[in-house]
Amino acid sequence: MKRFINKYILFALPLLAAGALQAAETETSKAPVQEKDYVVCFTEWDKNMHTLQTDFVQTTEYDGILISRSEGRITYDQSGPKLRLDNVEKGKVTQTALTDKKNIWIVDEKGLPVTEVKWKDWLAGQPNQALFDFGNYTALLARHRTSVLEKKDGQVILRLEPKDPGQSYTLYVAVAESDCFPAYIAIESDLMKTTAELKDKKLNAALKDDVFKGMKK
Repeated sequence: MKRFINKYILFALPLLAAGALQAAETETSKAPVQEKDYVVCFTEWDKNMHTLQTDFVQTTEYDGILISRSEGRITYDQSGPKLRLDNVEKGKVTQTALTDKKNIWIVDEKGLPVTEVKWKDWLAGQPNQALFDFGNYTALLARHRTSVLEKKDGQVILRLEPKDPGQSYTLYVAVAESDCFPAYIAIESDLMKTTAELKDKKLNAALKDDVFKGMKK
């Protein structure tokens, strides 16, 4: 009888072990997957960006009615910082703005100087300032309450609301799930909405030596 009981115990032990292992695997599978922090990811993308070249299309609507549309190309060098903004019409550059984020030099399609203005004054007149704020998105996020609005088509929509109670607008940034590149930037205030879509990006690629030609030192 004793021998029979011992055999039964020895037979039952592997079954118990297998059951315990299966239960542990089940509990592991039920454990929540750590959600990617896209705010941190976006910040890291901004910090790791040294150069950027990207095309853009920007539209402004009032109460759903299109009032302006522009397209062009942005070239950015973090080491300056230096920013080049080309306005494009029918595939041709019509005007270029060059800036060190202190002053802006406007040149025509031939590279001849048109005018010079202060960066702060020019930026204040732009409806979607975040479009030109490359290299400064960490500070931008710090000034806003940020939340994930939705995930759609490989993008994560971030909603940014100003912490300053004196400001009333909502900023939306769509970052790619893969690398957190901000492919879509929009700002809404009352009935006004300005949207910029970025495409054909080149990140941290070498820039031509004369790309910022026309900037004064």
